[in-house]
Amino acid sequence: MATDDDALKQRNTLFQAISWLGSESEPSTPGTGGAEASDVAKHLRTLYSTTRTVTTPGGVKKSVTKISTAEAAKALGVSQRTVQRWLKGVHNPKQTVMNTLKKKARQAVTTKRGRQQMVRRARANQRIPMGGVKVSVTGTQGPRDYSRDRTIQQKLTPEEYENFRSAWAMGGDVAAREYLEAVLSEKYVDDWKIGKISGMSMNGIDAGDDRSDPRASR
Repeated sequence: MATDDDALKQRNTLFQAISWLGSESEPSTPGTGGAEASDVAKHLRTLYSTTRTVTTPGGVKKSVTKISTAEAAKALGVSQRTVQRWLKGVHNPKQTVMNTLKKKARQAVTTKRGRQQMVRRARANQRIPMGGVKVSVTGTQGPRDYSRDRTIQQKLTPEEYENFRSAWAMGGDVAAREYLEAVLSEKYVDDWKIGKISGMSMNGIDAGDDRSDPRASR
């Protein structure tokens, strides 16, 4: 039976997969703020992150997610340097600011308006590869009556990925899960059901790359 913790983890897992398509978070300078500094970074990343494409020394392109400290500072009424100090753990935000961050981050995931805003932000900052997106889903899932913990991978066309994001924006994690079930039932195995999602990742596929032929794995 799913618990409140399971529901929260699934909600956050879906949010991260949708918001940060195939991206890595830029590392922040470690400081002395400990868990509180980590929470600040998490909330700021949820609300004020941008994604850009960089090329590694080896010529590989990858997406990197970075917190826009300038945008965060403007929205919260503080200096950009103050936000940078929060991220480094040098200082912690006032409790009123922390409460505001928590509220805004929660609304971004749990309200329709918040989800729509996050999807608009993701669309503005992300380029969906022409080859589509490979989604990896870990959790309790499978054909009806044969559900178990497993990890599966499936290629989504750009249109399917947009429909997936739209489903999440309109109906939250339940609608997003149901959309994935429909796609998997059509393209993977008939009558595929997802009971609980414990992990998910989205990675872009270059045009002409057909190596993503999905197969289920334990």
